[in-house]
Amino acid sequence: MNASLRKQVLREWRPYADHEAAANRPAADPLHRLVPQVMKTLGLDQRLHQAQVLHLWPQIVGATVANLSRPYALRNGKLELRVDHPAYIQELRPHKPLMLQKIAARVGPGIVRDIIFRVG
Repeated sequence: MNASLRKQVLREWRPYADHEAAANRPAADPLHRLVPQVMKTLGLDQRLHQAQVLHLWPQIVGATVANLSRPYALRNGKLELRVDHPAYIQELRPHKPLMLQKIAARVGPGIVRDIIFRVG
């Protein structure tokens, strides 16, 4: 087998070995863009947003607020926060607009439209 035939066979059977073709191929989308697209296609985008809010809560609102509250559920754009004592509701309620802004900046606008505080 001569060198050019060998190169052609390898290109057909192992396209990833051809560095010229790989350089001309468009780059794949990063996962942080693909996952939301796949979840939306599967009808699971609401669950993805809920998981993001629940998981990122300390980074979104900071350690102090995260210690006073726990995101419990996200349904129809309403985030239910649980607190241990009714006084915490009075403490956190004035910060609700800022919390909504921080959530929108981190997870996306319109995902959380309201916050409901509950003791529990």
